[in-house]
Amino acid sequence: MVIEWLVFLISVAPFIELRGAIPLAIAAGYDPVSVFIICVVLNLLIIPIAFVMLDFILPPIRRRVKFVDHIFGWFVKRARKHQRLSLVGLAAFVGIPLPVTGAYTGALIAYTVGIDRKRAALAIAAGVVIAGIIIWVLATLGIIWIRSVSP
Repeated sequence: MVIEWLVFLISVAPFIELRGAIPLAIAAGYDPVSVFIICVVLNLLIIPIAFVMLDFILPPIRRRVKFVDHIFGWFVKRARKHQRLSLVGLAAFVGIPLPVTGAYTGALIAYTVGIDRKRAALAIAAGVVIAGIIIWVLATLGIIWIRSVSP
């Protein structure tokens, strides 16, 4: 029961997400297909939650910390020049199976650049599925693994 909760928490944890949860659950002996489906679905549920969290967190920080507001404005001004490539780039960024390239960071990038949320959510979802497939294949083949885990 502890492993199940740990997999759940890692699946929804910022910066780790399914990149850590899939290898952990497979190492614990759970069915790889079920692990893939559960971890991807949990990671997809993060997307709307991340956008709502950003609505509450970023505006007060920008109002109180002028330096953050200045950097944010500078970044947005330059990023909006490249919006036509932004959806493909966002999906590719989230699809890279490395820490800090998951749904939370994808939502932050989309929020910052000003991409339409529905379109951004689809791009982030595509990236989550891509990352999930890559991690699942690597974990199933034993290329990435976690030692000494028991259910």
